[in-house]
Amino acid sequence: MGKRDFILIKLAPEIKVMRSPAVSGAFYPSSASALRTQVSGFLSEAEKKVERKERLAIVCPHAGYVYSGATAAYSFASCANFKRDGITAIVAGPNHTGMGQPVSVSFEGWKTPLGSLECDTELAEAIVKSGKIARRDELAHLEEHSCEVQLPFLQMLGNKPKIVCICMGWQDGMAAEDLGRAVYSAVKKTGRDAIFIASSDFTHYEPAGAAKEKDMKAISLLGKMDWKGFEGEVEAHDLSICGHGPIAAALCYSQLSGAKKCELLHYTNSGEETGDDAKVVAYASLAISK
Repeated sequence: MGKRDFILIKLAPEIKVMRSPAVSGAFYPSSASALRTQVSGFLSEAEKKVERKERLAIVCPHAGYVYSGATAAYSFASCANFKRDGITAIVAGPNHTGMGQPVSVSFEGWKTPLGSLECDTELAEAIVKSGKIARRDELAHLEEHSCEVQLPFLQMLGNKPKIVCICMGWQDGMAAEDLGRAVYSAVKKTGRDAIFIASSDFTHYEPAGAAKEKDMKAISLLGKMDWKGFEGEVEAHDLSICGHGPIAAALCYSQLSGAKKCELLHYTNSGEETGDDAKVVAYASLAISK
């Protein structure tokens, strides 16, 4: 949903105080022990291949773990931040369901099979107040998977981090910049130790070679810290990068925070798991730092 044809649905009253998993048992195991084992395995392999640094933001895929979990682990494993007390992860993903507000900020804690994560409500409130588009809204998150699938990685790595989950229905350059600036202003105002996690898959349902060619052109712009050029590439070629808005917002936030470098850590596609390269979904892990 990159265009401004997003359907506004009336905000429901408070649905619950703790958001329950929507895709547990589908995108990742519902058993805590099985989930812990799977994520630990992904992280253990990734840690052998990435350099751990302080990161301002990371980009992670959000498909079923069997397809993209190993790739997501590269971004998480590259972060030295998560071992500190008091860190807040701002997790932004695209809206696949069409429900809720154009840019929806959750004020709830979220559960996974590994336990619960507390919302940093002060930071969430500051983000809503700092931007023009973001609104408090739980409806958009109710059945959405793009933020949820990132949380078990946080729970395995982090020392009880807090979260703010954001769902983007409007994903054009204006919305991405507004969110990026709002997050920067809110982090600065609250003095938070924060990391921005942008949740996105890359090209959808194309042959593996064509997908990689398109994705690498877009990723090269991210490597140049050119989020506006990246958004222009998505628009000009109608790219099917589902979370391009969260990626652009993360890069905008990171630039304002002094970032100088965006690195591609890993790239793959669903065909490597299924054996079918004719119609793949592509996944990339990136890390942004000073």
